Amino acid sequence: MKQSRSARMLRLYPIMGVLMYILLGVIWILFSDHLLLMLTDNQEQLLRYQTYKGLFYIGLTGLLAWLLLRQHQRLTASLQASEQAFSQTFDHAAAGIAHAAPDGRLLRVNQHFADMLGYSPSEMVCMSFQQITHPEDLDQDQQQFNQLLQDNINSYTLEKRYFNKAGHTIWVKLAVAKAADTHNDRPYFIAVVQDISAQKLAEQQLLESELRFRTLLDNAPQISVQGYDQFGTTIYWNRASELIYGYSKEEALGRSLLELIIPEEAHSEVRQAMTYMAEHAEPIPAEELTLKRKDGSLISVFSNHAVVKLPDQPPQIFCIDIDLTERKRQAKELAFLAEFDPLTQLPNRQHFSNRLTSAVKLAKRNQQFLAVMILDLDHFKDINDSFGHQTGDSLLLQVTERLNLCCRETDTLARLGGDEFVFLVEQLGQPEDAARVADKILQQLHAPFTLGEQTDVNVAASIGICIYPIHADSAEALLQGADAALYRAKADGRNTYSFYSDSLTMQARARLVLEQRLRNAMKQNHLTCYYQPQLDISSGRIIGAEVLLRWIDPSEGVISPDTFIPLAEASGLIHPIGHFVLQQACHQGKAWQLAGLANINLAINVSAQQFNKGDLQQKITSILQETGFDPACLELEVTENALMGDEDVVIKTMLALRAQGVKLAIDDFGTGYSSLAYLKRLPLDVLKIDRRFIENLPEAEDDQSIAKAIIDLAHNLRFKVLAEGVETAEQLAFLRQQRCDYYQGYYFSRPVPAAEFAELLKKQRGTV
Repeated sequence: MKQSRSARMLRLYPIMGVLMYILLGVIWILFSDHLLLMLTDNQEQLLRYQTYKGLFYIGLTGLLAWLLLRQHQRLTASLQASEQAFSQTFDHAAAGIAHAAPDGRLLRVNQHFADMLGYSPSEMVCMSFQQITHPEDLDQDQQQFNQLLQDNINSYTLEKRYFNKAGHTIWVKLAVAKAADTHNDRPYFIAVVQDISAQKLAEQQLLESELRFRTLLDNAPQISVQGYDQFGTTIYWNRASELIYGYSKEEALGRSLLELIIPEEAHSEVRQAMTYMAEHAEPIPAEELTLKRKDGSLISVFSNHAVVKLPDQPPQIFCIDIDLTERKRQAKELAFLAEFDPLTQLPNRQHFSNRLTSAVKLAKRNQQFLAVMILDLDHFKDINDSFGHQTGDSLLLQVTERLNLCCRETDTLARLGGDEFVFLVEQLGQPEDAARVADKILQQLHAPFTLGEQTDVNVAASIGICIYPIHADSAEALLQGADAALYRAKADGRNTYSFYSDSLTMQARARLVLEQRLRNAMKQNHLTCYYQPQLDISSGRIIGAEVLLRWIDPSEGVISPDTFIPLAEASGLIHPIGHFVLQQACHQGKAWQLAGLANINLAINVSAQQFNKGDLQQKITSILQETGFDPACLELEVTENALMGDEDVVIKTMLALRAQGVKLAIDDFGTGYSSLAYLKRLPLDVLKIDRRFIENLPEAEDDQSIAKAIIDLAHNLRFKVLAEGVETAEQLAFLRQQRCDYYQGYYFSRPVPAAEFAELLKKQRGTV
C-alpha cells in the first residue's frame, strides 16, 4: 500500500510543480507591482524595488523547486526501498509466489515456486496455471479463479495437484487473491503456493493404515473387537462380533456391554474391571471367559483388553475376544483321536494298552484270569481291492456292531488298525472260557454281511488268544502272545482260533531273524535274477523270459521265494527289492542286445504294493533311461488283485506305461476277482493262465474247460495267452490244439542264471 501511494505521488509531482509555478507567477505578476506602488512612488526607489522583487521571485521559486526536488528524492528512495523489499520478499520467500494474468498466464514466479516444479522462472513465465494443474483439479480451480475475476469473492484457498517438469504429481496448498486496483487496464492475481506433498503422503499412509486396521478388525472371522467408554456403553462393534455374539452393529452400538454379552452372575466383576481400566488407563490381564450370545447360549472366548487414552478425552476401552469354539472342538477331537478309532469309535491301541495295564494289575491283586484275544478278518484285503475302501469301511462298521454283541460290560473291545480288533476279557472263570468267547465271536460273524445293493459277502476271522497269567504276565507280553497265536490260527486254515504257546514265540522270532537276514542279503548282493524261457507254441522259439528273483545264501544255499517274498511284502522291503529286479533285468537285457542276441521280452513281476504306490511309472522311466533298455522289450506282470484298486488310477497308470512302449500282462489269471466289464477296459497285452489250471491237463475235464475258456476270452479281447507250468508234452499238445500263443515251464527249462539263459539263446541262433 505504501509502495503504491509513493508511486502515485511521484507521478503527480511534475503536475504539482507546474501548477504551483503558474499560480505563483500569476499572483506575482498581478499583485507585485501594486504592492510596490503602495510602498513608494519614487521612481528611483521603485526601480530598485523592482530589482529586489525579481531577486525575491528567483529565490522563492528556487526554494520551491528545491523543496519539490527534495520531496521527490525522498519518495524515490522510499519507492526503491519498497521495491527492493518487495523483490526480496518475492524472490526469497519460503513459499512459492506467482503473479497471473486474467487468462491464467504466469506473469512472474519466484525461485521457490520454480524449484518446486523443477523449472526455471523464465520457463514458467511462458506457461499458464492451467498447463501445470492436474486435470482432476482444474475445474474447481478455474471456477474459483473466475469468481475472483468477476469480483464475486476477494480470495480463495484450496488444495490441488501440479505436474512438475518430470511429470510427477505434487500436492500444494494454494491461496489466490486479486491485486489492488492500480487503474491499469489488465489486473493481475497473486498466488501463494505451499508444497504439502509430504503432508499428503503422511495423510495417505495414515488413511491406508487405518483402512488396513479397520479391514482386519472387521473381517477377522474369529476375532471379535468391541469398544466401549468408561461407563460400558458400546462405541465400536466389528463384523466378527456380529457373527460371534449374534447382535448386528446397529443393535449393539449405544447399548451397555453388560446387557449385551456379559452373563448376569459376572456383572459385578466386569463393572469393577471397567472402573479399574478407566481410572488407571491400563488393561486387566487376558483370560478365558464364558460370555453369552444374543440367543442366550454361552460361548468360550480368550479375552484381552486395550485402553486408549487421548489428551483431554475420556478413556476408551477395547475388548479383543478370540472365539475358542473351534479350538475346543478340535482339541476334543484330538483328545478323542488320541484314544479312539475315528471310524468305529472303538478304543484304539493306545487306549487299549492303558486299559490292559490296569486290568493286569487288578487281575494280579484279585488272582484272576484274563484273556487278550486279537481278531483279524480273513481275506479282508480282497474285499477292499474288489469293492473299494469305502465299502471296506462299511463292512468294518457292521463287524463292529456284531462284535459289540459279544462283549460283556466288563469286557473291552478295541480296534488295533486295519481289519484287526482286540478283546480284553476280564474276570475269566477258567482259561477254557476264552474258547467259548472265541466260538461266540466266530458264530456272530458267520451270517453274511450286506455290501451295497443286493451284495452279500461272507466274512470269517482268525483269533489269537493269550491268557494271564498262564501265557504272559504283562500287558506287552499278552499282546505279543495273542499276535503270535493269531498267526498260528491263520496257518491252521483261518476261520478258527488258537491259543498262545512257546513255539509260536519261536516262529515270531524266526520271522524277525529272517527279515534281518533279508536286509543283509540286499546289502551283500546275495539276491540275483534267474530267467525262465517263454516260448512261442507254434514255432518253438524263445520269445522272452520271466525274470525270477533268487536268494543265494552262503550257508543255506537257495532260499525259496515263497519264504521271503511274503515277508518282504509285509515289511515293506518289496519296494527296494522290486526296484533291484527291474534295474538288474534291464541291465542284463541291454547287455544281451549289445552281444547280438535276440531281442526278447523280459517279463517282470510287479507286486500290488509297487503298482499301487503311485510312482511305478516314474521309476521305470528312470531305469529305462539309466540302462538304455528298449521299453518295447519290457513286460510287467501284475496279479488281478493288484488291479482292484481305484479303477481310474489303475487305468491311468497302465496307459502311461503303454505310452512308453511297455507291455502289460495279468499273472495267475483266473485266481482273482476281476470282472469282464473291468477287464475289457484294461490296456493289456498278455493273459497268463495260472499253473493250477495246467498241471492236471489234459486229463481233468474241468481244467480243460477253464483253460479253453480263458484262451477264447483272451483272443476275443485281442490279448495274447501264455500258459505257466507246462511240464509235459501232452499239456503242450493240448495248448497248441487250443491255439494258446506262448508257454513256459519245466518241459523246456527251469529258471536258470543269466549265463545259462544266454547259452539257450545262442543255441537257438545256431551259434553253438
